[in-house]
Amino acid sequence: MKSKTDRFFDTATALRGDLFAYAFSITKQREDAEDAVHNAIIKAFDGLGKLRNESKLKPWLFAILRNEAIELLRQKKRFAALTDDIPSEGAPDAERLDAENAVASLPQELREAVVLYYHLGYSTDEISRIARIPRGTVMSRLHRARELIKKQLEEGE
Repeated sequence: MKSKTDRFFDTATALRGDLFAYAFSITKQREDAEDAVHNAIIKAFDGLGKLRNESKLKPWLFAILRNEAIELLRQKKRFAALTDDIPSEGAPDAERLDAENAVASLPQELREAVVLYYHLGYSTDEISRIARIPRGTVMSRLHRARELIKKQLEEGE
């Protein structure tokens, strides 16, 4: 008889194409869909002990995938909000360096909030717990950081 782990991987392997198609329908990007599927399978495997009824493995896996795909889009949106005024990868190296320097020159508490929120994808509530500060303080730090970055980039033009 197969173990729960073996049944999980058999199911995940059999569903891989369907999982990708579902993730792609949400993300509309091949790489993002692949990342979402990968992350969902890892997260599902890590939480396999919480699944009480193995007959619900398929819908459970799709629910995890949906959450992962949406979170991936949320993280990209956060990063895009930060980088609206930051030159793209196709921009000259000097402009990208200016943007990187603007983030690097932020005071430590602002830089910490920016990295946790925009680069690592933590929510303001999670950052509040990590940094042991009120959520409103996190939000104001993110706002101040965006303003400082924008100002530095405008002054550099």
